[in-house]
Amino acid sequence: MSDLVPFDLRCELLAAPVGLNTETPRFGWALESGRNEDRQTAYEICVGDDADAVAQGCGNFWSSGKVASDAQLHIPYDGRPLTSDLTLHWSVRVWNRDDQPSAWAGPASLMTGLMQRGDWDAQWIARYFVLPAGREIPADTLYDNPWQARPADYLRREFSLRGPLIRATVYVTALGLYELYLNGKRVGDEVMAPGWTDYHQRVLYQSHDVTNLVRTGENAIGAILGEGWYSGRVGHNQRRAGNHYGGRPALFCQLHLTYRDGSVERILSDAAWRTSQGPVCYSDFLMGEHYDARLELDGWAEAGFDDAAWQPVEVFVPDPREPLLTAAKSQPVREVERFEGRYLHESGNGGHIFDFGQNFAGYVELNVRAQSGDTFTLRHAEILDGEGGLYTANLRHAVCTDHYTACGKPQETFKPRFTFHGFRYVELTLPDHVALDDIGLTGIAIQSDTPKTGALQTGNELVNKLIANIEWSQRGNFLSVPTDCPQRDERLGWSADAQVFWRTAGYNADVSAFYAKWVDDIIDAQLPDGAFTDIAPSRPLNPYRQSAQPGAPGWGDGPVIMAWQHYLRYGDVRLLKTVYPSLLRWMRHVSEANPDFVRRNAVYNNYGDWLSVGPVSDRTMVATAYWVHVADVMGKIAAALNEHADTSAFAAQAANVRKAFFETFVSDNGEISGDTQTAYLLALDFDILPPSLRGAAEERLSRKLEQADNHLQTGFLGVKHLCPVLADIGSPELAYTLLLNETYPSWGFSIRQGATTIWERWDGWTPEKGFQSANMNSFNHYAYGSVGEWLYARMAGIDWDENDPGFRTVRMRPLFDRRIGWIDASYLAATGLVRSKWTWHGSGIDWTIEVPPNCRAMIELPYHPDSINCGGKALNEAGMSFTFENGKVLLQVKSGHFSFAISLRE
Repeated sequence: MSDLVPFDLRCELLAAPVGLNTETPRFGWALESGRNEDRQTAYEICVGDDADAVAQGCGNFWSSGKVASDAQLHIPYDGRPLTSDLTLHWSVRVWNRDDQPSAWAGPASLMTGLMQRGDWDAQWIARYFVLPAGREIPADTLYDNPWQARPADYLRREFSLRGPLIRATVYVTALGLYELYLNGKRVGDEVMAPGWTDYHQRVLYQSHDVTNLVRTGENAIGAILGEGWYSGRVGHNQRRAGNHYGGRPALFCQLHLTYRDGSVERILSDAAWRTSQGPVCYSDFLMGEHYDARLELDGWAEAGFDDAAWQPVEVFVPDPREPLLTAAKSQPVREVERFEGRYLHESGNGGHIFDFGQNFAGYVELNVRAQSGDTFTLRHAEILDGEGGLYTANLRHAVCTDHYTACGKPQETFKPRFTFHGFRYVELTLPDHVALDDIGLTGIAIQSDTPKTGALQTGNELVNKLIANIEWSQRGNFLSVPTDCPQRDERLGWSADAQVFWRTAGYNADVSAFYAKWVDDIIDAQLPDGAFTDIAPSRPLNPYRQSAQPGAPGWGDGPVIMAWQHYLRYGDVRLLKTVYPSLLRWMRHVSEANPDFVRRNAVYNNYGDWLSVGPVSDRTMVATAYWVHVADVMGKIAAALNEHADTSAFAAQAANVRKAFFETFVSDNGEISGDTQTAYLLALDFDILPPSLRGAAEERLSRKLEQADNHLQTGFLGVKHLCPVLADIGSPELAYTLLLNETYPSWGFSIRQGATTIWERWDGWTPEKGFQSANMNSFNHYAYGSVGEWLYARMAGIDWDENDPGFRTVRMRPLFDRRIGWIDASYLAATGLVRSKWTWHGSGIDWTIEVPPNCRAMIELPYHPDSINCGGKALNEAGMSFTFENGKVLLQVKSGHFSFAISLRE
């Protein structure tokens, strides 16, 4: 049997898709092996409806047979036509370099979902339309609140099985948020489902096998609906705080019952359902949730419940049109981690402050013993003020407060259903007669459950904390869409924040499916004139017009940059083809507005190098530099898609914009307009300058850093280029100095102030000035965490190769530094596990690497070949073929484990 083993099986970028949006899904797998230079020479895929048969290589839907190929990514299905409402299983085996087959991989599952609109017979149903607050005739009730936030709607109906059942599958979505129940049991483990989209265009649905939840005889199905992104508050525009897509949440549900005789019965969302209000008095992302346990509807989702007092639902067609139903493309939002609250002290207003030790997105689970009518209030904040109380001014109009009213049971547990907060600290206010010993608080972190792919530890405490802070900012903001922040009245999918961070994000987690979902939102938001938008989904942002806010330079350019990076990381040509027409429209929008090739027009809210400190960069210069970059990237995308005419056209466009940049922004002595760190960083990293001026730009960058006492002054757009450019121009020591700075402004400064996530501003809080402006001061904002890509790509030496996308070739150019001491890094690429581990000791450096089967590594080490050995032998003796150019050893290795020792000579 072969040592070569397939693992991490994926179909349409997911481990187990629960709904397909294509009739030709693609399959892929990673490889591992116990020997060097192993490779795949052939594969065989089988797909069938019997998991046991598939495990033995027997598939009644498709058997590819032995295919002589080393391909392992995005292999299209080529079996019998797929239809809706199928649950299938698939497996793969591979042959190694000696033509020995592996065992069949453990089967993975997939559900086809409902692939055509004609497969849906359900109708949109909702509670009949009442006042904006979702209440009956105005009266003083427990559902009153100052924000007109709606109570959650409870919906139910009953049904009977008509015979022996072999399978039950439910397909469900909502305008707003939902929880689905069958016979009193919660269906699925998602939270904040179905996720955020532009509900006027597209709604995601989820699929669940519920065979084990259906009973012989009478059954009940029910749902709870919350406002969520649909009708609740999103964004910071108080003139248009909510109701961005509609005024009430709605349900769309279809339960398929497949009987032993082959017949299928469908239980639909339709006029047969009934609705009521219940204990969720209101629930809103920004305001919080009020739950009154005295109003609980015991048994409401079980058969036999008396719903005579409930009202009939209303069947309706959503405005402005019925949305497209799309199977969920990415991992759902789930509860992913729990933190026990640590009691600190009593606050000045009589509340009790708890610390969860980590800033995160989620909510608190409250366990209490109390009397009926006792109310508990939970206020949330990221940080404490100078007197030990919650600092909430930076939340702006977000109230972020949950209330729980007890019903007097011996033990009660509450956690919100349809809201989340960004916080580390909670203030609990409780009745005087309730003791703290009767209270338990647990923080629950939620996120889109993207699989973790990267792990990086070092010998430097500060760097380890930075890595953790970057990861937690990503985890707290990748929630259906990549938001800017999870706490204040904003929480929007800003494209520049995402594009500067996207390479970092891809190391931390598998974001392939997450991006495939979000790119639909980006395309849906694109304006008729071709402009991409600043945010996606786009509707909640613009207070001045009904249409979305067009994208600024660096923001509207984001989709171009991220599409290319997605291709380089995952080798996904199909997605590149999908987004390409939209990218062309954006580039046409920019070029037609600026015929002189200087980007002065169609720049909209031209943010420039947002939130930089020190000298301000010329915004037109930054905009034009980005135009050069995206024109270059578009040329590469066109080449990858064999669009040869476009490749030439974008090369010409890039050349024209470069020429205009040089003539407009570069003086005779090489100074770039604005004379800022970011000006030179963009010019160097985007390769804008002619070779004759690169040296001058490098010198000026070094001088600007020296003038800043070797501290950064960059904003969102400039920061990601700092360490990469310094490394590329031969100043890795300075890059590490910036990385390790602990004084303001630096990454280390916030860490020394106790940060557990990345701050939005370098000076979010300083000893001299206290808090920055509360109008914009998030303490969980991942953009400045874009340095993470450099930590993996250059500190650890794990990088993609643009000439061989999908990590088939790993580019390894580690930069060793005594101040780091050691690193241990791994990255689970789509092809397999890549590892890099180095230690700096007194006389040299030991470096070990692991390259996955079927792959190779291109290694670059800035040392003389005589100082390097591999496996205890000189490179020549170890059979390593290498070249020595410009003071660097360049060599190539195939897959396997390799150990290098580098002697440091004076």
